Amino acid sequence: MSTPPPPPPYNPGAVPPPPYNPGNVAPPGYQQYQQYQQYQAAPEYASFGGRLGALLIDGLIGGVFSAPAIIALLAGPKAYRNCTVNGQEGVCNLPTGASIGLAIGLGVLFGLAYLIIFCRMVGKGQSWGMKVVSIRVADAESGQSIGTGRAFGWQIAHVVSGFICYLGYLWMLWDKRKQTWHDKIVGTVVVKGDIPKLT
Repeated sequence: MSTPPPPPPYNPGAVPPPPYNPGNVAPPGYQQYQQYQQYQAAPEYASFGGRLGALLIDGLIGGVFSAPAIIALLAGPKAYRNCTVNGQEGVCNLPTGASIGLAIGLGVLFGLAYLIIFCRMVGKGQSWGMKVVSIRVADAESGQSIGTGRAFGWQIAHVVSGFICYLGYLWMLWDKRKQTWHDKIVGTVVVKGDIPKLT
């Protein structure tokens, strides 16, 4: 009868094997950790052209959301009224109060829908335009996604960047981290690359 082999020698510095994971499912928080590792390794900030392209694409999609209000204003009931055109009095076929009210209501409704969807997407890292040009919004310190609340603040802070001849947008051209004013207000950076996938 053979004797069993002796146990391995005691090694207090040995690294234990990874836990058994039959489904190869990433543990909770792994995506944030991977995102942090990628950000810390070599953050490459988005260029002015990339950010401008994303802004234009998002603006075009915003225009689609405003289409119902425009259609309601143009196709709604109209009434003939006295008006002045180029200094001459005449009669114009103008939208009624009901058409104007409907257009305003639809504009507010679809405008809020756009803002909510946009902020949720940016909160996770990328808007529609950012996905197209492969850039994303990240926390300036951790590299993680910023969440819907901060994304809403980031979007509102755009007003500050555009307040003085759009100087806040141009600020990224000489800033070492390519931050605009609204980035600095909310504590974000825009970096190249898509949102890291779970592996």
